[in-house]
Amino acid sequence: IHVLKEFRKNCKILVSVGECAITGGLPSMRNNIPLKECLEEAYLHSPSVTANEENIIPNDPELPIILDKVFPCHEVVKIDYFLPGCPTRADLIWEALVSLLNGKALNIPYTAFKFD
Repeated sequence: IHVLKEFRKNCKILVSVGECAITGGLPSMRNNIPLKECLEEAYLHSPSVTANEENIIPNDPELPIILDKVFPCHEVVKIDYFLPGCPTRADLIWEALVSLLNGKALNIPYTAFKFD
């Protein structure tokens, strides 16, 4: 959140790229699970955890703080444009950059939002 707020302060145009930035994506599926329970499952009780004999949940000050909730970017700061996709198509990113650099309206085709 801190970095996103810094971007907003220093950018004329801010673009959310990809479903995680736009909606919270798969990480937001843990929003209904208490953070403590989520971390314990990931680091202590998961079937794949074998090397954590001390039962330590990472808490190094160099690691970013994990919040209780995953937020889409527009819930934290004003976002000017949204580029959908997971991942966002390279041609859509290119077209968006060209449009913005040329001062033209960003025209996202319907097919970018339609997934079959």
